[in-house]
Amino acid sequence: MSRSVGLIVKATRVCNLRCAYCHDWRGGQQRMSFEVLAATVARALREPDHSVVKFIWHGGEPTVLPKSFYEKAVLLQSRFRQPGQIIRNSIQTNGTRIDDDWARFLRRNEFEVSISIDGPPSIHDRTRRYASGRSSFADVMAGLRKLRGYGFRPGVLMVIDREALALGPDAIFEFFVEHDIRSYGLLAAKPVNLPGAQPGTPVGHYVTPREMNQFLIGYFDRWLAHGDPDIHVREFSGLLRRVAGNRPNLCTLAGNCFGRFYLVESNGDVAHCDVFVGDPAYNLGNVLTDSFATLRCGESLQGLQMAHEQVLGQLRACPEFNVCNGWCPHELYISSRHDPNFDGSCCGLRELIEHIRRRTTPSTRKGAPDCSVVEVVP
Repeated sequence: MSRSVGLIVKATRVCNLRCAYCHDWRGGQQRMSFEVLAATVARALREPDHSVVKFIWHGGEPTVLPKSFYEKAVLLQSRFRQPGQIIRNSIQTNGTRIDDDWARFLRRNEFEVSISIDGPPSIHDRTRRYASGRSSFADVMAGLRKLRGYGFRPGVLMVIDREALALGPDAIFEFFVEHDIRSYGLLAAKPVNLPGAQPGTPVGHYVTPREMNQFLIGYFDRWLAHGDPDIHVREFSGLLRRVAGNRPNLCTLAGNCFGRFYLVESNGDVAHCDVFVGDPAYNLGNVLTDSFATLRCGESLQGLQMAHEQVLGQLRACPEFNVCNGWCPHELYISSRHDPNFDGSCCGLRELIEHIRRRTTPSTRKGAPDCSVVEVVP
C-alpha cells in the first residue's frame, strides 16, 4: 500500500524570537546531529510503502542552523530515495534571517517556504519580538521581499490571538491586501498542553472554536466582498473543497492523521504531530531504534487511533461531519479540557461550515484552489 507521510522535523528548537504565545522554542545549543539526521531521512525513505515523503523543517527557528545542515539533508535524500518516490521539502520560518544566500539555497533546492507574520505591526510587534525585546516586523518584511526577489510567493501563517480578535477581520484582511500577500492561513492561538486538565480549566492564550468561528465568518464575508479569486485563505479553500465534495487538501480535515504525520525531535524522538508536545501519551519511539513501520504498528499509535475512533463515534451524528471528518484531533484535545462550551457532539466547525454553505454557490465551491501554505500548526 502506498502512502504519503509528513515529517515535522524540529532540527532545533532554538529561536531568535520570543513570541508571546509560543511554547515551541527552547534555550541552549541543541542541534540535530548528523547521526539523527541520517537516521530520520533513511528511515522515512526506506519504507517501501512511503510513496510521498514531505520533510517539514520547523523550529524553533530552522534558519538558526547553517545552510550546510540542510545541504546534508538534501544529499541524504538523494542517497536514500527509492525509484519513483516523491520528496518534498518545506520550511516554516520567521523570516528574520532570510538573505541572498538563504533565498538562493531554497530556490535551488525547490523548497516550499512559509513565513510567520502576525498581521500589522501593531499586533506583530506586540506578539513577535526578538529575545532582546526589539521589534521584528521590519526584518520579517525584508525577508519576505528577499524571497519574492528570487521568485517565491511564500505562504504566510498568522496566529489569531486576543489582539487580532480585537482588531477585527477587516483591518487584517486589508493588511494582507496592502502587502500583496495572497496565500495564507489563520490559526487560533492554543495554550500549552495540560494532559491532566479537567474540563473547563481556564487558560491564557486560548481562542475557542466559537470565538474563531465568529472571526472567520466576518473574514469570509470580507473575502467574498473583495472578490479576488487569487487570494487563497487556507481555511476557506479547505472547507470550500470539502463542501463541494472534493477530497481534503488539509490534514486538519482529512479525518485520520494518525500514522501520516510525525514529529521528529533533534534527539530523534518521534511523536504524533508536533501539536501534542508535552503529553507523553503521544510519544511513539525514536528514529535511531525504530522504523516507521514499527512505530505505525506499535501499541502507542494503535492506542491513540482507537481512542480517536471513540471520539469520532460521538461526532458522526453531526450533519457536517462529512465535511470536517471530526476536524483536527488536537482541536478536540484542547476543547475538551478548556472550552467552556464544549459538548462532545460537534468538533466546533459547524457554524462556520453552515455560513460558507449559505454564502456560496456550487460553482464557487468547485473552484476552490489548493493552498500552498505549509500545513503544520506552530
